[in-house]
Amino acid sequence: MAQMALRPGFEGSREATTDDLKSLPATSHEAVHVLEQCIADHHIAEVDYREPEDRLETIRLRPAFIRYSTAHNLVLWGLPDRGSDWIELRLDRITRVRDTGDVFEPTR
Repeated sequence: MAQMALRPGFEGSREATTDDLKSLPATSHEAVHVLEQCIADHHIAEVDYREPEDRLETIRLRPAFIRYSTAHNLVLWGLPDRGSDWIELRLDRITRVRDTGDVFEPTR
């Protein structure tokens, strides 16, 4: 698969530190562990995500990076399972993550 350009704003983000990750609620810690494993294994993740208007949505995602954003939020960067545009999801809005076991080919 060809490399895909990252979404504008990625360059201004930075890698998350251990202290950044420690600041998350317990549910987010569990999610981070599952996401890190999905990233390492190139597995699609199902992410239960609470939208700003408090609506809960499940997103199938090819996770790629956990970063500290320019807006000072810990975020997950990834590609929707059937999409081609990068999205970022705030870790504090993720309520649960499941490893589907479905393998994807990374773009970067």
